[in-house]
Amino acid sequence: MIKKLKLLIYNFLLKSQKITGTDNVYIAKNGTYLLIGNTISIIASFLLSIAFAQLLPKETYGQYRYILSIATIIAILSLQGINKAIIPSVAKGFENTILQAFKTKIKWGIIGSLTSIIVAGYFWTQNQSELAISLLIIAVFLPIFKAGEIYQSYLDGKKLFGVRISTTTIIQIVSSLLLFGGLFLTHNLIILVLIYFSSYSLLRLFFFLRTIHKFKPNTNNDTQLIRYGKHLSLMETIGTIAGQLDSVLLFNFLGAANLATYSYAVLTIDYVRTPLQIIQEIAVPKLTIRPNEEIKKYLPKKLIQITFLILVGIGIYFFLAPWFYRTFYPQYTDSIMYSRLFALTLLVFPMSMIALTLYTKNKTKELYKINTYVPIVQLISTIILVPILGILGAIIARLLSQFFYLFIAIFYFKKL
Repeated sequence: MIKKLKLLIYNFLLKSQKITGTDNVYIAKNGTYLLIGNTISIIASFLLSIAFAQLLPKETYGQYRYILSIATIIAILSLQGINKAIIPSVAKGFENTILQAFKTKIKWGIIGSLTSIIVAGYFWTQNQSELAISLLIIAVFLPIFKAGEIYQSYLDGKKLFGVRISTTTIIQIVSSLLLFGGLFLTHNLIILVLIYFSSYSLLRLFFFLRTIHKFKPNTNNDTQLIRYGKHLSLMETIGTIAGQLDSVLLFNFLGAANLATYSYAVLTIDYVRTPLQIIQEIAVPKLTIRPNEEIKKYLPKKLIQITFLILVGIGIYFFLAPWFYRTFYPQYTDSIMYSRLFALTLLVFPMSMIALTLYTKNKTKELYKINTYVPIVQLISTIILVPILGILGAIIARLLSQFFYLFIAIFYFKKL
C-alpha cells in the first residue's frame, strides 16, 4: 500500500513537471527534509522568543542582542564565505575541502578571539563588566563556534539534506532547552551568553567529527577553494557590518530597551524568511551544474510566481500582526508598526536567487560589486537615519538597501 502511494505521488510529480517546468521530484524529495527541519527550527525559536519576552527584562534582552551583534561583526574574521564556497566545490566531487576549510577557519577564528579580547578590554575600561566578560566568553568559543558549522555545507554539497537538517535540528533543540533552563533560573547576561556559545560550539564540533567519520571525504582537493572562500568572505564584510550596525547604533543612541523593541519587530519576519531559504538551499547544487542559458530562460518565470505568493503573504501578515503580538509578545506591542513595515523586505527575496546563481557560477567580480554597493547604501542610510528617526530610521535603511539590491541583481543577471 505504501509503495503504491509513493509510486502514485512520484508519477504525479513527474507529470506536473511539464506544467511548472521545475524538477518537482527533486524539490519534493529534498524540500520535504528542509521543510520539516525548518518547521521544527521555527517552533523552537518561537518558543524561546516567548520565553525571552516573558522572563527577561527588556534592558537585559537588549544587552543580549547587542552582544550577539558584536560577536557577528567579530566573526567576520572567521571567513564565513568559505561555508558557501564549499557547497559547489563538494558538489563537483572535491570532498576533501571540508578538512581544508576547517583548519583555515580555526586559524582565522583565533584572530577573531584576539579581537574579542581587545573589545572586552575596552568595555572593562568603560566600567561595563558584564559586556566585557561576555566578550571574553566569545573569545574562548569563537574558533570552534564558526569552524564547527562547516560540516553543514559539506552535507549540502553532497545533497544529504535530511542528514544535515536532523543534526542542525538537534543542535537547536538542545541549545534552546539549555537557554530555557537558564532563563528560568537567572536573568544574568553572562550566564545566558555562556550557555548560548558553549552549547552551539560543542555540538557543532561533535557533528563535524561525526560527519567526516560517517561520510568520509575523498582525497580530492579544490585548489581554488580557500582563495574563492576568502573572496566571498571579503565581499560579505561590509554587508555583515551593515546588517549589525543598526543594532549597535540603536543600543548606543536609544538604549537597550529600544534595541529589544527593534529586535522583536525584525524577529517575526525572520520566521517567515526561514522557510523561503529552503528554495535557496535545494537550488544550489542544481544551479551549479545547469548552463547559464537554461537558467536565464526558466528562472525569471519562477521568481515572478514566488513574488506573487510573497505579496499575498505580506497582506495576510499585515492584518494578523496586531493579534500575533498581543497574544505572544504582549510586552512588545510597540513593535507592531515597525514589523509591518519591515515585512516589505520579503519582496526582495526572489532576487537573492539571482545572486545565488552568480555565486554558483563563480562570478566573483559581479558578486564583489553587489556585496559592496548594497551594504554601502545600507551603511550610509543607517548612519544618517538612526540618529534622527531611531527605530523607524533603522527599518527605512533596511528597505532602501533591499530595493537597491533588487535593481542591481537584475542588472547583473541580464549580463550573465
